[in-house]
Amino acid sequence: MHITVVEGLVLVGASLMTVATFGHWTSRPLVFVGSAVTLLSVALLLVMWALLRIPVGHRSRSEWTRLTLDGATVTAAAALFLWHLVLRPMVERHTEVPKFLGILLISLLCLLALVAVMKVILVGSGPVSAASLRLLALTILIGVLASAAAPITNQPRWVGLQPISVIINMLIVCWSAHVQRRTPDETVDVQAEARRRRRFSSLPYVAVGATSLLLAVQSFQAGPQHGIIDIAPVACGAMLITAIVVARQLFALRDNAHLLDSVSRHEQQLQHQATHDALTGLANRAGFSALVDAALQTETQAAVLLIDLDDFKEVNDTLGHAVGDAVLVAVAERLRAAVRGGDVVARLGGDEFAVLLRHAPGRDADRAGERILSLLVPPVNAAGHHLLVHASIGVAPANPGDDLGTLLRQADIAMYAAKDRGKGSSVGYTPDMAARLQAHAELGADLREAIGTDRLFLRYQPIVRLEDGGLVGAEALMRFEHPTRGPVSPGEFIPVAEQSGLIVPLGRWALREACRQAADWLRRYGEHSLQSITVNVAGRQLQDPGFVDDLRAALAAAGLAPQRLLVEVTETAVLGDGPAIATLHELRALGVRIALDDFGTAASSLGLLLTCPVTTLKLDRSFVEEITTAGRPAAVAQAVIHIAKTLDLAAVAEGIETEDQARLLQRQGYELGQGYLYARPLSPAELEARLEKATQPV
Repeated sequence: MHITVVEGLVLVGASLMTVATFGHWTSRPLVFVGSAVTLLSVALLLVMWALLRIPVGHRSRSEWTRLTLDGATVTAAAALFLWHLVLRPMVERHTEVPKFLGILLISLLCLLALVAVMKVILVGSGPVSAASLRLLALTILIGVLASAAAPITNQPRWVGLQPISVIINMLIVCWSAHVQRRTPDETVDVQAEARRRRRFSSLPYVAVGATSLLLAVQSFQAGPQHGIIDIAPVACGAMLITAIVVARQLFALRDNAHLLDSVSRHEQQLQHQATHDALTGLANRAGFSALVDAALQTETQAAVLLIDLDDFKEVNDTLGHAVGDAVLVAVAERLRAAVRGGDVVARLGGDEFAVLLRHAPGRDADRAGERILSLLVPPVNAAGHHLLVHASIGVAPANPGDDLGTLLRQADIAMYAAKDRGKGSSVGYTPDMAARLQAHAELGADLREAIGTDRLFLRYQPIVRLEDGGLVGAEALMRFEHPTRGPVSPGEFIPVAEQSGLIVPLGRWALREACRQAADWLRRYGEHSLQSITVNVAGRQLQDPGFVDDLRAALAAAGLAPQRLLVEVTETAVLGDGPAIATLHELRALGVRIALDDFGTAASSLGLLLTCPVTTLKLDRSFVEEITTAGRPAAVAQAVIHIAKTLDLAAVAEGIETEDQARLLQRQGYELGQGYLYARPLSPAELEARLEKATQPV
């Protein structure tokens, strides 16, 4: 609908009404009046039709039912008032049929206008301003009410309220257009929409209140002299409105019940999300904490198992997070299968899981840990990859007064004890573990303070030719002098350094000091000096991004050629570790030589010869100790030297303590060796004495 059409109809109709008003110069004013009323009625209908077609936004079927019932309540009340105030008096006065039909038509227009106004109340944001729509709805009310008031006040249609209403409506229409032009496009306002619905929802209650008041007034005025017929229409209307309101309340109760069910389900979903892990469906840390706290209130023999997957970071780094997630899901399923129905399995984060055993008397908790390890033995199928999964498990039985923090701390201590034993172990917590952990923490702090002081120093174990015992190299070994305890065994402080990460700065210092010392001996003793210096490097150091730069800086600072440095790594430090192998290749590209320590003790030693850029094999001392007895140790030693010569690698036998061992190794083909037979680890001064002796003429 175009606003210009309506304005044109209103303009012509108003002009004809003006001519009729000044009917003293025309003999047919009623003709003009009839034409004017027709034009104005058409304009009014067009406006109402436009308002009724305005979309009110998306509504569900239930919402439309409620709105329809609310609208029916208001419309029924309005119809009742029109009957009582307009139509009923005309019936009692026996008004002419044409006039009555005209008023009846106007009454119907009033009801239609009311429906249009109610719809405008519901209109939210859109291309047409809500304020502009309400102004247009006001013109409908004014026009209809003015037309309805004319017969009530017995005024001619061409004078009085109707001409005035036309002028007012024209002004309101202009105002509405002005408001629309100055109003920017409205955006959806959820709060405003809610307020509109609340205002509309209050209309039925206003209608019910007004109807009840009308029924009370009519009953009081009827008196005993009037029959029930006088109040029957009002009573019937009130009953109809009451029935609609009751139906509306029943729908509201049903919707409220559905809403409560939906809210309850949503709360349950939120509660589940807050207490469960999204990936595995297991309880998360928050959910596990609540369940453990509840169990400790009632159970006296509960236990907590802490499970950490060994080498899981390598799976994520080499195969990707999708495969890692698949591993976690598979492990979660196996953990569920390993526990009883009343027990709880949780994922605390990353690759760390926990199990709550509600009732675990005796050794039940230890047996549960062993059962979990057995279920993890078969390979896991993760996104097409068949992977072996190992786990370290710490078991902490609950004691009276323990809380979740205590149990997790104890289980964590036991879990690290399991890791110290090797992959795939389960260890139960004992009180002395806490003391050992405290001692390790104190030792780590002492080590950190010792860096850069004389409490850390190097000793050098000679590497000799088996043929004549001549000195060809030395292995630098770190030593630690504790300020109160005295000398601390490397077997004690090196694991602490590796676990705490201190092995990286300690190793950096050892590398610099060994290179400095080797370069100093080379300058002082020339060709009689050591051919190479060996430095042990831990797997944690090889994973450090700055290790290669540190080694390059140590060589440059000392002025030592890379070929004179032999980096010694264990098989376990590089086995299956892609980044460590890559680091060794970088070192080899610099010219640094690589020695594989403890060769023959790991599960895949031969495979490392294909991936690791090895230049030297060091036969593990466990084979040297029993080499003089006929059997497998001697055969293994023979196989190792055969492999070394075939691959053009150097070979060093470690742990030689007797002449018989040295002679047998030499007969097998070994040229180099080290051990207490030749020298214990020496101080720099002691090793310099041997170098001095080597420079003396024979």
